[in-house]
Parts: sequence; structure tokens; C-alpha cells
Amino acid sequence: MFCGFNTKMVQGLALFAEGLFEATLERSREEGTDIEQAFKVELKDITAFLEGIERLHQETKHKFDRATTVKTITHWMAEHDR
Repeated sequence: MFCGFNTKMVQGLALFAEGLFEATLERSREEGTDIEQAFKVELKDITAFLEGIERLHQETKHKFDRATTVKTITHWMAEHDR
């Protein structure tokens, strides 16, 4: 067993992979691109999204308590969900 391992973490990764696959197929159809190109764009978008979350976390973690920081990040994520 790995440190901090939890079955829900694996389930979350599986759901993420499924969502990535579906988003890639959708992008490929909508933009008329091949799967590989659509996948690269999806990864680029995910990277930008994660960088935005991390930036916001760094900006807020010293100003607010943990609950307020998480609420702020959750709100930001909802606003930036496509």
C-alpha cells in the first residue's frame, strides 16, 4: 500500500481519464481535427486550468483560512468550467 492511498483516489483518476477521453472525442468532432491533436489541446487546457488553480491557491492561502481558500478556489473552478 502506498502512503495516503485511498480507493476513491483511483476512482477519481478513472473518472478523470474517462472525462478526458470524452472531451477529446468531442473536441475532435467539433473542430474536425484528429484525435491526437484534440488530445494535445485538451492537455494544454487542463494544464492552464491547473495553473490557474495553483496561482489562486498561492494568492489566497496566506490571506484566508483553509475553508475560505477552498471555497474561493471552488468558485473560481466553477466560473472557468467550459
